[in-house]
Amino acid sequence: MKTANRGHGGNPWWVTGLLLAITLLLHGCAAKQPAREPAISKPPAQEKTAAGALLASARQSVQDGQFKRAEVTLERALRVEPRNARLWHEMAQVKYGQEDYGQAVQFCLKANSLAGRDSALIRQNWQLMSRAYAKMGDMDKAQQARIKAEAAN
Repeated sequence: MKTANRGHGGNPWWVTGLLLAITLLLHGCAAKQPAREPAISKPPAQEKTAAGALLASARQSVQDGQFKRAEVTLERALRVEPRNARLWHEMAQVKYGQEDYGQAVQFCLKANSLAGRDSALIRQNWQLMSRAYAKMGDMDKAQQARIKAEAAN
């Protein structure tokens, strides 16, 4: 009669299962999380998201010369997607159209802070800032913004 208690040590399947579980656990813990972009810089898909539908509506309002309506619509879109750099750029364009050049510059700066590596959007923002600074009579800042627009690649 055996009196020694071996526990699970005599069962090789138990050891194999334990090693497999530990391996899976360690593999799951070591998996790299995908790098997150600091911001959404792409325009929302038209009509597929609430912000995309609002953006389409705002663009139509701008084409119709209804800047106040476009502004209200973009404010709604920004409540839905506050980190969408494209929406901030669109708002900057609306402010420029309303001749509120200081706000246009501020919204361009906000868009650039969220644009990540979207060099096309960053370039567009600097170009708009250059025009806004020129309208405000600050030709030095307009020139600096032009240089930054050319450097954004």
